[in-house]
Amino acid sequence: MSGMLELQEGLKKIRQRRLMLWLTIVAYVPAMLLALQSDGGWNTVIKAFFVWLVILCVVVGMAVVIRCPECGNCFHTHGPTFFPVRRCVHCGLHVLADKKGDDRIDSEKS
Repeated sequence: MSGMLELQEGLKKIRQRRLMLWLTIVAYVPAMLLALQSDGGWNTVIKAFFVWLVILCVVVGMAVVIRCPECGNCFHTHGPTFFPVRRCVHCGLHVLADKKGDDRIDSEKS
């Protein structure tokens, strides 16, 4: 039973980090619109862009190092390449496997 609990907690952490990543990406346009409408001119736009870029780098770094609860490898990273996909790039575990079930073909393994 603790194996299923660890799987649920691990996948929840992955989903949280993925949500942070996508919200950071989506926040770019509103942040730039607000910066463009401010009285600070291009200085404000450049500062807002660099703040957003630093936040994006931190959030991507957090998403890169998250481990798959099934195989223990980095969920989104294979070598130096970051793939923000819904399955582990090593074992194929789906990010919603704890909610929808494990649909991998070789999921009968112990």
